[in-house]
Amino acid sequence: MKMFKQEWKQLFSKPLLLGTMVVMMFIPIIYSGFFLGSSWDPYGKTERLPVAVVNEDVPSEYEGKTLDIGSELVGNLKENDALDWQFTDAKKAEQGMDDGKYFMVLTIPNNFSEHAASVMSDDPKPMDLQYETNPGRGFL
Repeated sequence: MKMFKQEWKQLFSKPLLLGTMVVMMFIPIIYSGFFLGSSWDPYGKTERLPVAVVNEDVPSEYEGKTLDIGSELVGNLKENDALDWQFTDAKKAEQGMDDGKYFMVLTIPNNFSEHAASVMSDDPKPMDLQYETNPGRGFL
């Protein structure tokens, strides 16, 4: 017990040593705070997640009307703030993926409206959107 008291006396007699001990105790707390802060509520800030949208759709005719479904989709996305939608062309989107600017590229293919017009036909075609995520840029 006497040795324990001497250790504490020596610790309190040297302010630099005491300060070092206090700082060392806070390192795990600071680290865990940063770690928890980065993963706490991961979907709470998706409006900051940059997603490039490339519209390559070509309008199509259906029963005498022009269907431009790709432009309608782009208009709806412009009103949506769930993600940081950035509308661009294919070349800039690819460059942005290479630079790590975008988390994902969403491409509306050139036959999107044509396939929409085929929904009521005997041979409907799927309206597929193409997307590519950036493996070098994680969500968190």
